[in-house]
Amino acid sequence: MPEQLKQLAYRLRPKDKQEHAAGVETIEVSAPVSTAASFYERVRNTLDYQEEHLLRRNAILRILKRYLGADAPLSSLGGDLLKELVWAKYLPNKSVPVALQDELAPIIAKYEALFRAADHLGREREAVFHWLLDVLATELEAKVAHNEAEEALVAFMYDEMKKRIEWDPRLSVTPEQKDLRLYIGVHKTLLKSNPGMLRYRVLTLYYPAWTGAANDVLIQELAGNLLTVVNTVEAELRDRLTDRLSRLLRRRAGIFRVLGDALHAADDVDKLLSEPEELDEAVSKALATRTANFKTRLRRTVIRAVIFLFITKMFLALLLELPYDLFLTRQEVPLYPLFVNILFHPLFLALIGLTVALPHKRNREDYLAAIRALSVGADHPVLHLRVKHDTRSPWQNIYDVLYALLFVGVYGLIAFGLYQFGFHTLSIGLFLFFLSLVTFFGIRIRSSTREIVASDARSGLLGTLFDIWFLPIARAGSWLSSKVAKINVFIYFFDFIIEAPLKVAIEFIESWLSFVRDKKDEI
Repeated sequence: MPEQLKQLAYRLRPKDKQEHAAGVETIEVSAPVSTAASFYERVRNTLDYQEEHLLRRNAILRILKRYLGADAPLSSLGGDLLKELVWAKYLPNKSVPVALQDELAPIIAKYEALFRAADHLGREREAVFHWLLDVLATELEAKVAHNEAEEALVAFMYDEMKKRIEWDPRLSVTPEQKDLRLYIGVHKTLLKSNPGMLRYRVLTLYYPAWTGAANDVLIQELAGNLLTVVNTVEAELRDRLTDRLSRLLRRRAGIFRVLGDALHAADDVDKLLSEPEELDEAVSKALATRTANFKTRLRRTVIRAVIFLFITKMFLALLLELPYDLFLTRQEVPLYPLFVNILFHPLFLALIGLTVALPHKRNREDYLAAIRALSVGADHPVLHLRVKHDTRSPWQNIYDVLYALLFVGVYGLIAFGLYQFGFHTLSIGLFLFFLSLVTFFGIRIRSSTREIVASDARSGLLGTLFDIWFLPIARAGSWLSSKVAKINVFIYFFDFIIEAPLKVAIEFIESWLSFVRDKKDEI
């Protein structure tokens, strides 16, 4: 095991910053233009709840959609894509070689053939088209991001967890299916990959030669079987066992991240792995840093979500509630329900998100014990997993009826209470709608502690009662969030009304500043 950890440490070791040889042209943008573009990205990202590690990939996806929507030739996309990423500070200025666009060109070209094939799929065309965009954005991001260290850590966690998973013999899955489920689960939890990223990973498992430039035979094979390929990959991602395994792996992923951080920072890997005290100290430092970063990121996430929610509530109050009160009910505006509907949900989300507590001492002990076990190739309860057979309880029908009654009862009591305080039908509907979404996002934010806390926490009596009361609300919020994400008016406004003209203006200003510099040099 120490030898495997040494190899991992070598692959995680920070690479020396490559200095470009003399004469190598790099992409350079002016500071004012970059400031404007990055400010736009910050504002837009505040209004679109996304994980921070997905922002660059999502920016690439938006650029692709804008190009294809404008019927622009994809042959010029590589250079424009890199320039826009440098503008928005997703890539460093004066560090990206212009020649990188030549490496992106064959990647883009092979997808052009698949886009043409998708045009002949009838009613499936749009879904497959967006699927391909997702995969292309992921491959382009992987090319510009150089994520070899992440892939090394994924491979290590996959190998280690494969030895520590106990599969229920009643599960009707082949060894190959187990390996694929584990591979997807590790990527989903360790790297927090979204569906688009996972699609690319699974596609390259089926077609390893697809990465980078692909030959014409492979391109034609995928184009000829495009719908089958898409459906096969989606079936793997939607598999219930994949989802269950991902949830089990989530707490274990933090252990491997901290181990990776400790190895990455080590000056003497041999000493670190041979002396337990050195390993404990390095792990403690790495865990403390991860915990502090997690808290900072959590606060930033909550603040962004609260700002977005407050802006949305103000917008809906002006667009729906005020006209309803003034023109439809022909009454004076009831200020109390209006202010409650505007302020309650942002404050409730802030309360849920900013009161997260972490069990520092117990968590440190769990991390130290688990990483000691990894360092010597031993098993440990924190690392061990048992994947059970999913059986239906004989009481399931009764549970379903009780849950339906609980759902009706919870929403009914809240609606009745609001009505007593002067809320009308529309304001009650909006209150319940946003309460569902806020509860769901709040619980998701609190459950993000699984990224850093290794052991399950047991709920006390109050926690159990809270779970029972808010379960129907959170489940409704989960369903609504999948629908609301598709109709984000603010993001539609930014992406389709502001972004394209803004990028044209930035391009013009960049060209003008370049022209001015050239004229100045001639003097």
